[in-house]
Amino acid sequence: MKKIRPPRPPKPPDRPQNPKPIRPLGKKEYVKAHWRWDYNHRQWEWVKGHWRK
Repeated sequence: MKKIRPPRPPKPPDRPQNPKPIRPLGKKEYVKAHWRWDYNHRQWEWVKGHWRK
């Protein structure tokens, strides 16, 4: 069965973007900074921009 979770509060306004770091080897796509919902603490978390494969 699917877990029932309480509704999330609205997302806060975006913070300024961090400068784009130098691309590490093996990484191809840059992800801009964004808000992420933390299910354990039940709050929005700001994730800085980063590179992913």
